[in-house]
Amino acid sequence: METYQGHVRTPTDAILLFEACRLGLLPRVQRRLSEKERQQIKSGSVFVWDEREAGMRRWTDGKSWSASRVSGSFLTYREMEGKRGGIHLPPLPQGTSAARRARERSNQQSDGSKGESDEDGPDGYRYKPDGLMKQSFSITTQNGQHLHLISYYARSHPTATDLRQPSADATLRHIRPPKNMYPESTVNESTGGVPAVTRGPMPGSPYAHSP
Repeated sequence: METYQGHVRTPTDAILLFEACRLGLLPRVQRRLSEKERQQIKSGSVFVWDEREAGMRRWTDGKSWSASRVSGSFLTYREMEGKRGGIHLPPLPQGTSAARRARERSNQQSDGSKGESDEDGPDGYRYKPDGLMKQSFSITTQNGQHLHLISYYARSHPTATDLRQPSADATLRHIRPPKNMYPESTVNESTGGVPAVTRGPMPGSPYAHSP
């Protein structure tokens, strides 16, 4: 069900995978992941899908994630786990003014939060130790396709040598996305030395389908 195994580091990497899917060299996701497939997600898992083709706009993987952060052209998320033990605040006496109540609650919460580690996330949740990072990238092609990419990597070693980078992958080196197919990308200028533009599914491509 995976589209690719590797580490997507740049928009060029993402667009090369989009183009490899268009040419039928790599598979696009056709549906939502099953429970078993979700459990198989690991560092290096990359998924590409077309909104219309897969019938979905949002990606669901059964995991809990932090709020998104902008990281260059990507949105990045950090895996979370369940809430830590809640802070139980004692009741304030009746008749306490609103201003005093707010002040007292603030002090109690401040005291209760002492000792929290860097693994503490917002709203009482904790970052999952050795959890994954997730990044997303989306683009609308010149012909109106809405394409999405989701990739996962381990926070401890996002550039591990065993994870291929698409732009350095010998099996994808011959691919050159058509100019202007992927708006606002610099992939055409940054892939010097590759052969002529590929414009359709290659003969014998195992995942060939209509663009």
